[in-house]
Amino acid sequence: MKILQVCPYFYPYLAGQERYVLQLSKKLSKHGDHVEVFTTNHLALPRFELIEKIPVHRFNMISAPLNNPISIDFLNAFNKMKSFDVIHIHNEHSFVSLMTCLYNTVLKKPIVLTCHGQLKFGSSFKDLFEKLYSKTIGRFIFNSATKIIALSEDDKNYIAGFGINDDKILILPNAIDVDYLETCVSNSEIYNELRSKFVDKKLVLYVGRIIPRKGIEYLIKSIGIVVKKNKNVLFVLIGDGEYKKTAEQLCEETGVSDHVLFLSGLSDESLFSYYKLSDIFILPSLSEGLPTTILEAMYFNTPVISTDIPGIRSHFKEMAILIPPKNEHELAEKIIKLFDENELASTLSINGKKYVFNNYTWNKVSESCLKIYNSI
Repeated sequence: MKILQVCPYFYPYLAGQERYVLQLSKKLSKHGDHVEVFTTNHLALPRFELIEKIPVHRFNMISAPLNNPISIDFLNAFNKMKSFDVIHIHNEHSFVSLMTCLYNTVLKKPIVLTCHGQLKFGSSFKDLFEKLYSKTIGRFIFNSATKIIALSEDDKNYIAGFGINDDKILILPNAIDVDYLETCVSNSEIYNELRSKFVDKKLVLYVGRIIPRKGIEYLIKSIGIVVKKNKNVLFVLIGDGEYKKTAEQLCEETGVSDHVLFLSGLSDESLFSYYKLSDIFILPSLSEGLPTTILEAMYFNTPVISTDIPGIRSHFKEMAILIPPKNEHELAEKIIKLFDENELASTLSINGKKYVFNNYTWNKVSESCLKIYNSI
């Protein structure tokens, strides 16, 4: 089967959606299917290259309002799409998803859409724009898809609320590649070096884009409360984004800079070593789908604190501590609670790893995705 994955961004841009598409494509290729990726060229990368033996076609973008890359060059994708048996688009908020659905009024190909969570910006104007978009363009994309993959029951109900037939929407979670994670941490040299460096510290880890939607402001505001009780805490924030300079300035203004370490561009070996070393993982987002970072943290036995929002609630309400979004006081309280209650932290660590290992591996998810392709 010839399968086309269409996504707004792709490797080496590696947030949750991009990891999802990369890992799914790799697993499908191992099944013996031919998989290619169409994406935008956001970093002046080669227009065509093989990544993990997967052909990747990049189309030049002209701008990226609200982080949504616009590509006039994507007009050239139309003829290239004709040879594929199934087209899998990612993110109904994406320009390339919209264009693919418009092309498909002529091509008449089976389209699978994966919705990577409900989108909230944390800005009244942007959130109003998103609602208007979803009721118009978003609904058109939902209706254009042959099948829709939601990451959670909450997301399925959200999509159905646009008048989409319930039978058309399937729940298929995000996943992790357990074999790859184990390969990365098998080199103990990096892990041991970091462990020696932070031997006297309690580590609280955040991994993700440094953007307002991720709740970074409230994470930083919680730090001052935490360090009043635990002076040896270091908050490690791994990622990049347009909010990073503001976040660093907020650390200065609140007097917590000595307790915060910003990192980016790490190798996977280093990244996963930080997961393994950390005492707590934090994801204080305002909106999410099914975050890969929570799955990775749980796999490495790191207890998780996150927000009680759709997507996260559906999957992790029994396996993580969930708090209301935009609440730095409750976040700080729960961090201190985990530091103080070793038995609770241990229970979350053990149960979280078992839960992820049994339910969220790419071997299982890719097989389910292939069944969806074959059904249409």
